[in-house]
Amino acid sequence: MHGSYGNLRRHPRGRPDSWRSSAYARVVKRLSVTLARSGGGEDGIVPDDGGQRGSLRNVRVLRDGTVVELCRFAEPVAPALDDVLETDGRTIDHAVVDDHALYVHLRPGARAAALLDLLETHRLLLDAPVGFDAARVTVRLVGPAERISAAAAALPADVREALRVDRLAEYAPGEADLRERLTDRQRDVLAAAVEAGYYATPRAATVDDVADALDLAVSTTSEHLRKLEARVLPALVADRPTSEP
Repeated sequence: MHGSYGNLRRHPRGRPDSWRSSAYARVVKRLSVTLARSGGGEDGIVPDDGGQRGSLRNVRVLRDGTVVELCRFAEPVAPALDDVLETDGRTIDHAVVDDHALYVHLRPGARAAALLDLLETHRLLLDAPVGFDAARVTVRLVGPAERISAAAAALPADVREALRVDRLAEYAPGEADLRERLTDRQRDVLAAAVEAGYYATPRAATVDDVADALDLAVSTTSEHLRKLEARVLPALVADRPTSEP
């Protein structure tokens, strides 16, 4: 090995013995914020989809400030939305992937653009997927703690007022992986259960309440909850593999 790293003895887990140097000691954090969706989506990053629930699986900000993204919807609405986007002034290009997914190239709204500008200006990462429903879009930014703080301070006042900070914590990659263990339908059921208060303390909703919110049979909802819990909960136990239900 050549260069300045050549004389570092490797740690058994792949880190050099000097891993406590400033390069490794800096805390990487994840900032989760929620941006309200306005009518027509003119202020957002999600295309005008009529208030659907879903997620942006891949998001890329181009040099001209426009965004290309893969939108995944909970319901099979992609073909219908493809026609709607023909008249959406923010949409530059779009294509159907399957019944649940669309490729979209669009101009983000002003508030979303201000948030996305932080990625380049402060060298932050966008932690996908970006979840959305009829009322809100949740965006997670990842980077060193001081850059997260600088980015938050740099937001215009009107944008800060429109945002709700959900969480600021040390970044744990496994937390994002937990969502990826769930199917789109399981994510929808989990979101509905949380919103209804099924996981609140004390519990504020029953399986019947969650089923009503989703317009599903109680037995179907109960099965979804059991399966998503079986996928996620074992992964929270250190060094324990998660088996497929």
